[in-house]
Amino acid sequence: MFYFVLGLYIVILLTFVFLYAFIIYHLVKYSINASLNRILLPFFIIISTLLLFSNILLFFSIDWNNLFSQFFIN
Repeated sequence: MFYFVLGLYIVILLTFVFLYAFIIYHLVKYSINASLNRILLPFFIIISTLLLFSNILLFFSIDWNNLFSQFFIN
């Protein structure tokens, strides 16, 4: 059961990384104001990366075996 949840989580993470790259590409390529882009791009990259790493740390800090044993009686 843990591998099923881990697989779903990996799909969600890959989707986030794809959207993250998509947004960065469009910020760089289609920016109207270059001086504003110099402020927004690093801000977006730092905040998104911190959110991604905090999400990964929180996911792996959960005791999945205990959680599954409470919901599914073996």
